[in-house]
Amino acid sequence: MGKEIHPLVFWGVITGALSIALVLILLELDLADGVFILLLIPVAAYLIIMGAFIAYIHQISQERRQHLANELVDETTKSDEFRRLNAELQTYAKQLYDKDLELTLANKRLQSLEAAKSKFVAVTTHQLRTPLSAIKWTFHMFLGNNIGNITDEQRNFMQKGFESTERMIAIVNDLLNVDYIETDQSEYNFIKVNLDELIASVLFEFTNQKESKNIKIEYLKPERSLPTVSADPVKISMVLENLIDNAIKYTPQEGRVTIALKDDKLNSARSSLEVMIADTGIGIPVTERERLFHRFFRASNAIKVHTDGSGLGLFISRDIIEKHGGEIWFETKEGEGTAFHFTLPTTRVI
Repeated sequence: MGKEIHPLVFWGVITGALSIALVLILLELDLADGVFILLLIPVAAYLIIMGAFIAYIHQISQERRQHLANELVDETTKSDEFRRLNAELQTYAKQLYDKDLELTLANKRLQSLEAAKSKFVAVTTHQLRTPLSAIKWTFHMFLGNNIGNITDEQRNFMQKGFESTERMIAIVNDLLNVDYIETDQSEYNFIKVNLDELIASVLFEFTNQKESKNIKIEYLKPERSLPTVSADPVKISMVLENLIDNAIKYTPQEGRVTIALKDDKLNSARSSLEVMIADTGIGIPVTERERLFHRFFRASNAIKVHTDGSGLGLFISRDIIEKHGGEIWFETKEGEGTAFHFTLPTTRVI
């Protein structure tokens, strides 16, 4: 395609040709000078105005074409950018898919390892409990003079062995029971439970422990007949054992532990019975109270009194009570004692 002729050049050529032709025509007519000029002026003015108009139109046309060219460049640039971004997104999408697949496989491996760990803990703890129970019973026989009389020095050593065995059994039980945290509520065996009888049976298990520390245990309950609660007796026994064991363990010699069964909430919107287990022990430091129900947490003053312990008892207890639809809380004063409370609904909470 040839080079485009500028409109003003084209109009200049036309104007020049017309002007020459007009002059020749007028000279041929032999008109007077005044008439000649009178006819020439409007023609010249017309040609000049038309030239200016053409120049203006050409400028607008050029600007428009330049604007369209710039827009085309912008659109081309944007199109290229969109293609680049789309290619990057496809790359990221593939990377995310690969990561998702990798995480899925890793999660499956973790689940497999978790199942293997749980099986190992369950088998190991079951295998440990039997010989530990036999050792504990042997110590108990010696301390009760059932195998013959022993000296005070021997009794002191036997008592320490008995207490160490009890601590070991408690740790083994905690490791075994921690699997209950992952147990769904539907796997609980909810039945009607006489809470008074359950508390009394659990208290009987602590006879030797309270006598060894000369601790007085008082059980308070309403005189009127109480309704049953909807609960899993095995798991509620675990809660009672944890709380009573802690109360005795962290109460000094000749202290007091009070267990109270209350019916204050029987006529509330959610009918329930409340259990309180209070001691005159070491209490809980103010700065550590928020973490008391956390997994593996033990208060600093509790560690000083008893170095052994898993820190799982209260964590397990809270989980069990919450799965029963109840609540658990505590009141404490450092150096004076702690009172744990929990409620159990009289009817099943779905």
